[in-house]
Amino acid sequence: MSLESKEPRVGVFICRCGGQIDLSLDTKRLASFVEDEEDVVFTHTMPYLCHPSGMDEIAKRIEGERLDRIVVAACSPRLYQSAFQETIERAGLNRLMIDMANIREQVAWVHFRDPEATTRKAEDMVAMSIAKVRNQLPDEHGNVSFVNKKRCVGCGVCESVCNVNAITLASDPEFDDKRKATVNPKACVGCGACVSACPTAAMDQTFFSNKQVLAQIEKSLSHKEDDSSFPNILVFSCHWCSYTSADQAGLMRMELDPHFRTVRTMCSARVDPEWVLKAIASGADGILVLAGVPGRCHYEIGNLRTRKRMTLLQMVLKQYGFDENRFQVKYVDSDQPDVYVRSVQDFMDKIKLLGPNPIEPTTILESQRVELPYLKL
Repeated sequence: MSLESKEPRVGVFICRCGGQIDLSLDTKRLASFVEDEEDVVFTHTMPYLCHPSGMDEIAKRIEGERLDRIVVAACSPRLYQSAFQETIERAGLNRLMIDMANIREQVAWVHFRDPEATTRKAEDMVAMSIAKVRNQLPDEHGNVSFVNKKRCVGCGVCESVCNVNAITLASDPEFDDKRKATVNPKACVGCGACVSACPTAAMDQTFFSNKQVLAQIEKSLSHKEDDSSFPNILVFSCHWCSYTSADQAGLMRMELDPHFRTVRTMCSARVDPEWVLKAIASGADGILVLAGVPGRCHYEIGNLRTRKRMTLLQMVLKQYGFDENRFQVKYVDSDQPDVYVRSVQDFMDKIKLLGPNPIEPTTILESQRVELPYLKL
C-alpha cells in the first residue's frame, strides 16, 4: 500500500536542548498539545536530539512505532536537518518525510519574557510542521518542481522565469502533440519561482507544495477567534536570506514580540499570491514577505521576481479596500539580524495601530466592516 492511500503515522520528537528551550516555554505542555494533533501517533521529548543517542532513538522509534512521517521540534533546519534526514533514511524512510519546527532560535531565544505566548507560538509552529509533513509524499529527486501536464497549456511562463534552464516546452505525443512543459529534476534547484508564476496551477513542488503551505497557513491562524492572539501575523521567510538572519537574531537573544508565525520557503519567489489571499481571507491581520536584498539572491534574481509580483498584488489588495500596510515586502540579507528584527517589529507595530483584519471568516460581513475608501468619511 502506498503512503498516498493510507492514513499518515506522524511521530513528533521534541528537543529540550539541555534545558535551554525550557527556560522560555513549557515543553511538557507542548508535548501534551502535540499528542492531540491529527495523525500524530507518537510523541517523545529528549534532552538532546542531535546527540547520536537521540538520532538512534528516532531511528528505533520509526521502526518500532511504524512511523512514516517525522517532525523534529528543535533548532534551526539550517543546522541539523541533513543529519536528521540521514537518520530517517537509515530507518527506511525517504529523506523528504521529515520537517523541522524551529522552536529554539526563532521561538525560545527571541521570545523570553512571556512564557504563555512563547509556548503558544511553539505549539503553532509544531502544528504547522505536522500539517506540512502530513501532506508530504516521498520523492527520489528531493525538492524539485514538477508539472501536471493535464493542466499545462504550454504558455511558457514557467520556462521564462526559470533561471537555470531546467524547464523545456515541446510537443507531447501523449497529449495530441500539444505543447507541454517538462522539468529536468537534475537541473532544478528547487527555488519554486516557476510554481508561483504558473497561471494554470499546473506547476508544483515535491516539498513546499501548495497543499503543504496552505495547510500551514490554516494552522497558523487556528487561534484567530482568541482576542489575546491579536495581532495574527504571517511572515514568509527566505531560507537563504531572512531566515538565516532570524536564526542569528535568536543566537544573539534579540527580543521580538511573539505574535507572528513564520513559513519558510527556499526563495521569496516561491511565495504565491494565492497564499497571501488565502491568509487574508482566513483572517490574518497582516502578511509580511521577507525577501533577500536585490542583487544578493541565492538564486540570482528570485527576489526581483518577488518585487514585481508582490507590487502588483499590493495594488490589487488596495483596490479591494485593504490598507496597503497590511501586506508588505521587506528585504533582509543573510547577515542582517538587526534589520530582520526591526522589519518584523515595525510591521507588527503598524498592524497594532490598524487593528484586526476587517474580514471575519466565520461571520457574514457587513459593508461597514470592510476598509473600502468610499465608506470612509
